[in-house]
Amino acid sequence: MIWETLLWALITFASRVVDVGLGTVRVQLIVRRRKYLAAAIGFFEILIYILIVSRVISDIGEWKGWISLVPVIAYSGGFAIGTLVGIILSEKMSRGLIEVTIITHGPRDVVEAGLRQAGFALTRYAGAGREGPVDVLSAICSSKELPRLVEVITQIDPKAFVYTQELAGLRGGYVYGVKSKL
Repeated sequence: MIWETLLWALITFASRVVDVGLGTVRVQLIVRRRKYLAAAIGFFEILIYILIVSRVISDIGEWKGWISLVPVIAYSGGFAIGTLVGIILSEKMSRGLIEVTIITHGPRDVVEAGLRQAGFALTRYAGAGREGPVDVLSAICSSKELPRLVEVITQIDPKAFVYTQELAGLRGGYVYGVKSKL
C-alpha cells in the first residue's frame, strides 16, 4: 500500500514537472506565432494534467490518513520544479534579443560613435522630451551583450535614459552575433 502510494507520488511529481515545463514552452511558441506546434504541445500538456489531477483528487476522496497527502505534496512539488524547468527551457529557447532605447541629452554624436565603435548597430532619430529636444538611439543586441552596451553608454553619458524590452522576433537588419534557436 505505502509503496504503491509512493510510486504514484513519484509518477505524479514527474508528470507535473513535464506538464508545467510544456506549458512554459507552449507560451514561448505562442509569442513566436508557432501556433501548430503550440497547439500540439498544449494537447499533451492538458492530457497529462487531466490524468494526474483526477488521480490526485480521487486519492483525496479516499482519505487514508497522512499517506493521502503524499500525492498532493508530490503534485505541488512537481508544479514548483516544473516552473523552474520551464524557465530554464524558456531561457534556452529564447533568442535573447533585446531592444535598447537610449535617450541622451548630452553628446549624442559621441554616444553614437562609441556604440558603433563597440560594434553595435543603431538607429538615431529626434525626439521631444519634457525639457526640450532629445536624441533617441535605438539598438538591438543579444541579452549577453546588453551589459557591455550599457557600460559603453554609461561611460560616455551617465545621465542617459536607457530602457530595454525583449523582442519576440526579428527580420532583416544587422544584429551582431545573433543566431536563430527555433
